[in-house]
Amino acid sequence: MEIDRSTRNVFGNISELYDKARIGYPRQLIEDIIAFSEIKKRGKILDVGCGTGQATVPFAQKGFTVLGVDLGKELVEIARQKCAIFPNAQFMVGSFEDLSFPPQSFDLIISGMAWHWINPGNREEKAFQLLSTKGTIALFWSYQQKQKSLFVQAVGKILDRYGGVDRGPAGSKVRQIADSLYEQFNSNKMIKDVRRKEYDEDLKFTTESYLDLVLSYGWVQALSEYQRSDLICDLQKLFVDCPKLIVVPYQHVLILAKLA
Repeated sequence: MEIDRSTRNVFGNISELYDKARIGYPRQLIEDIIAFSEIKKRGKILDVGCGTGQATVPFAQKGFTVLGVDLGKELVEIARQKCAIFPNAQFMVGSFEDLSFPPQSFDLIISGMAWHWINPGNREEKAFQLLSTKGTIALFWSYQQKQKSLFVQAVGKILDRYGGVDRGPAGSKVRQIADSLYEQFNSNKMIKDVRRKEYDEDLKFTTESYLDLVLSYGWVQALSEYQRSDLICDLQKLFVDCPKLIVVPYQHVLILAKLA
């Protein structure tokens, strides 16, 4: 699937909004990654596209040695502040494609809502080289289940007019991305075990926090100021008839792959 990666650098410009608006991940998803990977207590984890630490923090809390990498220095700074109490968490600014590490440096590589931003040319090959024997890669995404929510459907119609069909958050291509990677991993002889897991949960938003979520997406930031203003206006018209708390059905998709 073709992904427009031209906006992957914009998130550093909206680091505080990104940190405030983006959701975290279910506890069970984190636990399932740990169980599948069989990582030891002091095992080493690489968090690719760590953002402001949404996935880094729960692993650091459990005592694992975590290195988060991201293109956005402002994002990394927020993640560093959030993990200041965890000496086992470190961060680097840079792209996964350009950063260099010795082979077998990590026991587990994780990437939440970020793997699709990495150039697909050799990303899996590089990840496998960086993993220890029987190491694990865990890739996960979150998306709103449009078919379960009239609100998400209504938002989706507005977003489609500005960003094209199925742009996030009210509509997403990440499920297709996850399905494609699952098939790739299943046919890769370097991998001995592949799993796909899904986690459903309902999250509550105010109209303000939902608007923040929309504005935290790269394609929205790439709009002209005029277009973005019109988008906000259209959403606010929709929000007039919404309750104070909006329940949005989410699904988190996790792809796990363990090397032979």
